[in-house]
Amino acid sequence: MLDFVNTVSGRPVYSRDDLAEADDLFDWALAAGLLSNDDLVKPSGDRSSAFRSAIVLRENLYLAFTPLDLSEAQRVAALALVARRAAQATRSAQWVSNQSGYQAWWPQDTIESICDRLADEALRLLRSPLMSRVGSCAGCGWLFLDTSRAHARRWCSMNACGVRNKMRRYHQRQARESSTA
Repeated sequence: MLDFVNTVSGRPVYSRDDLAEADDLFDWALAAGLLSNDDLVKPSGDRSSAFRSAIVLRENLYLAFTPLDLSEAQRVAALALVARRAAQATRSAQWVSNQSGYQAWWPQDTIESICDRLADEALRLLRSPLMSRVGSCAGCGWLFLDTSRAHARRWCSMNACGVRNKMRRYHQRQARESSTA
């Protein structure tokens, strides 16, 4: 679900959005494992309203999970939208018995069902102890779940933002040393 929030080039202001149209959302859901190739049938017809709703969900998920300082009204509004979407997901779910009880299942061929899964997953994370481990990259603002032992992760990826930060600090040190020499 955090990967869905990170389908833009960075936060809070971004210049590139990986989800430009409904087909991009289906491709992302397939890559993220929410859909399988066997079940994927991209529905035809006008999906623009459902796609806009998915983008609204993404932006509200960001506001709900970001550790950035927001006004209380912004956070409450974002959480309310996510909770309403999760309630809708619960109502539309088909319940399947498994070894430990029941599991929600949604048809896999609509934008709404993708959003149902994302909202359900978001609500579970919001209510879990793992919520305290959601962090924001110091470089690009992407959200991540900090599973490090010390709970001190700062980057979306050490290979991306972490390396850029280390290189920036290295070049700053080099510039200071050459200016004092």
